[in-house]
Amino acid sequence: MLGKKVVIFTIAAFGFTWLMWLPLLMNRQWELHLPFVPGQFYLGSFGPLFGAAVTAAVSGGREALVAWVKRAFSLRFGGKWLLIAIGLPILYGIIAVSTHALITGAWPNWSQFGLTEKLPKLNVWMTAVVWMLTFGIGEESGWRGYLLPELHKRYSLMYSSLIVALIWMLWHAPEFAFNPNYMAMGWGVIGWAISLSYGSVLLAWLCKGSGWSILPVVIWHGGFDLLTASDQAALVMAMVCSMLVIIHGIFLSKKMAQTTPEG
Repeated sequence: MLGKKVVIFTIAAFGFTWLMWLPLLMNRQWELHLPFVPGQFYLGSFGPLFGAAVTAAVSGGREALVAWVKRAFSLRFGGKWLLIAIGLPILYGIIAVSTHALITGAWPNWSQFGLTEKLPKLNVWMTAVVWMLTFGIGEESGWRGYLLPELHKRYSLMYSSLIVALIWMLWHAPEFAFNPNYMAMGWGVIGWAISLSYGSVLLAWLCKGSGWSILPVVIWHGGFDLLTASDQAALVMAMVCSMLVIIHGIFLSKKMAQTTPEG
């Protein structure tokens, strides 16, 4: 049954996202000038949410769908996990900004902090909300809100998080054909894959600690995207934040590998 759920989830999540991103890819690769709506790239982020909803409904009907929503969006988690979700990105930011100043000899332009040309005319707070509502809720409701706890019924939390990481990586595949940041990675894709893997480990720890609620994870994800996806983060800050996630993930790995499945 687990294998069937993973297949349904993957087909639905990938199908939704890749369909949203297809015009962007074709326009970039073949200059076809296909029409698309503003923000269509961000609409693609809801693929994992769609995949979770479809899989829950197909596998268990309305009862399973309601149970997933109640679990994933529950407010019943300790304040400790909310503080961690807020505090970690702040800590990343302090270290990243300081490293940027040390390496470049200048502090970042504070008026442009967290901003990106992908979201023009938005201030830093509005940008953070967009990240949390799209790639925060859109992704995490599927990766950590549905797929991870299902896998953890059979596997350790560590192994489950790595399976999620692999599927998560493949989900991003079209971006390497239209997203300038991904297209410019080159061999940096290895570092990206390592960072994403340990990011999956860290978020699995945060989500399980929060009683499988994704809300602290969404806050963390939004804060991390604010730091790493901003235009001026490309030089130093994104790399520093990724390294910090890898270090934290390594620290958590041994303990998580010893967790027993919950099924």
